[in-house]
Amino acid sequence: MKIAASMDLFLKEASGGVSKKTAEKYRDVLKLFHDYLANYGDLSHEEHKDTGIVLTAETSELHDGQVASFLEWFLIRKVLGPAWLNTSAPGIMKKYILWLGKRDLLVAGSMDDACDVTKKASKNLPRVEKAATLLYKLCEKYSDKFPDDDFEDEDYMEGYGEVTGIIEDKLYLDYEGEKTGPIQTTKGITKLLKKGDTINLVVGRKGKLWYPLEVGNVYPG
Repeated sequence: MKIAASMDLFLKEASGGVSKKTAEKYRDVLKLFHDYLANYGDLSHEEHKDTGIVLTAETSELHDGQVASFLEWFLIRKVLGPAWLNTSAPGIMKKYILWLGKRDLLVAGSMDDACDVTKKASKNLPRVEKAATLLYKLCEKYSDKFPDDDFEDEDYMEGYGEVTGIIEDKLYLDYEGEKTGPIQTTKGITKLLKKGDTINLVVGRKGKLWYPLEVGNVYPG
């Protein structure tokens, strides 16, 4: 079965047992998954003037790596969605995957890790979103206090840093081999982050401490 057709059929069957609001959430999440697959999934698709991009790939081409990338990268990096999205999307994706499996529309073993992926995402997405929001507010405070041009090159770091250490209200990041820290944050932020998370963060050093100046997204490890 075509992926696009399977989504339509799933939505038709699922909408019968849920509220109109919930059915709309199902539709929105699968529309986003469709867009992710069409643009980043390396799957066959067609472009139509009226309907836009439509997947022509089969459900047999789906696998759990696509689900992981959709939840842990695409939704964070590419989608500015409503508050419910990060909490509801993993569960909706799990239901769709189980629906596909029950109808033998997947290749055996292709979604072995999908349930674990959706379970982790249901915990991680709200966590990293809140951490990013708190970091953004903290960056506003320090960027006003320390202008960008106030730092020498050796006291300025930007890019994607992996969390390698957390001590009370301070972070330690690894920017592709450049170990940076301690970075002054708050206990509210460090309680949300875990080792292995990745933060798109600009930091500057004053004295012995680094301070967050600009933040992008936070990705779960």
